[in-house]
Amino acid sequence: MKITFLFSCCIAKLIDDMLVNRRKRRRCIFWSVVVGSLVTVFIVVIVRDTLFASKFICSTDDIINNHITELCEEVKNDAEQSDGHLLSNQDLCKELCVEDLSSKITCHKFHLNKPAVFTLDNGRKKVVKSVIKMEDREEPIGETSTEEDEVYWKLKSGSQYFPSKDDLLSMSSVYINNFIGNDIDKGIIIKLMNMSNLYHTETETLVNHVNFWLLLQDNEFLTSLIFEKLKLFPSVLRTCGTYYAMQYLEPLTENPMLPFTLTWRKRLWKALDIIKYVGQLETIWKEPLHLCDVKHDHFGWDDEGKVMFLDLDAILPETSLLRTMENTPHCSDNDDCSYFDCKGRCHHRTSKCELDRSNTNLQVICDKIFLGNTDGLFSLYGLLVSHEANEELSEALELCKTNRGMTVDGMIDVIMKASNVLLY
Repeated sequence: MKITFLFSCCIAKLIDDMLVNRRKRRRCIFWSVVVGSLVTVFIVVIVRDTLFASKFICSTDDIINNHITELCEEVKNDAEQSDGHLLSNQDLCKELCVEDLSSKITCHKFHLNKPAVFTLDNGRKKVVKSVIKMEDREEPIGETSTEEDEVYWKLKSGSQYFPSKDDLLSMSSVYINNFIGNDIDKGIIIKLMNMSNLYHTETETLVNHVNFWLLLQDNEFLTSLIFEKLKLFPSVLRTCGTYYAMQYLEPLTENPMLPFTLTWRKRLWKALDIIKYVGQLETIWKEPLHLCDVKHDHFGWDDEGKVMFLDLDAILPETSLLRTMENTPHCSDNDDCSYFDCKGRCHHRTSKCELDRSNTNLQVICDKIFLGNTDGLFSLYGLLVSHEANEELSEALELCKTNRGMTVDGMIDVIMKASNVLLY
């Protein structure tokens, strides 16, 4: 109490002096403005850097100065080591390492798993993404980093040892088969070898082999490559170092925080496309594919009107998802057994995860996309939330988000009826 009283007296005395002495008052105001300005600038810089680091915002200058410049320097050095030889499948390098690149790119926000994501438009749009380099990762990726250490070593002569093409093919097959839980066509790995510029010249470069492994360990890149023939996801077009270009699709929305501007009928047809797509994920491959990170802007349409899922970082075959749950050493609640939107259950008696997903792709779609519900502080706009929605559709959506037994065919019937009503 005494300290508070003395502090109040000091403040009162200071104010009294300021009122009496005009010079002191001016000096105090001046320095207050200076200090306030410096503090404001400091806070703005800290907030801006934090937002850039979190990928909440992005800028073209950041992509050019902090990513592309370094990439092009590596490409230049690699070209010098290989006597200027640059394969046609490295055309992405030629597209990125140009002077007027800034006028051709648009950066993407909210991509936490990638150092850089942007649209490149030089006549035909494509989405370019980069993978996280080993030195920037919080922890190594386990098996592959160990295998790299065992495969790439220095000989007694001091020269670099490289495995044969067959040896690298065999080791890569083991990694990918563990990822998807099924044997894959080795032609997929050969395609990646060609993209990474391996075994095309008499001299191999270590940087190309390192880039090959980094691409192989990127869940999105690998998923697109493995399931390319199914045409469920955007295809990989070409690579440049640790960057790769993917097919561009028009997203459902550029900003899910804003209301949809589509007509009600178009929204119903978009929803119908998405539900049919979810049905494909259940049956088109050897086992179901799980969408574990569902957002409005993760759905896109190609030029022919075919819907695909755009962000592949958290798409898992069922074997991989169950293995993730099985490898959880201990659980105390259901969240410990969940992988983003793919929810699991913790068996409280054994403190182990049950090997079963407790929700479905369809439930997540109904909840997050159609109704716009999230686990955050506020809800996003739902694609099928409108005063034009009939009672049957509203009831079906509420049932869909909570009932694991709701079927794709059942939701298709409800949406078709809602759409047909608009014809009369």
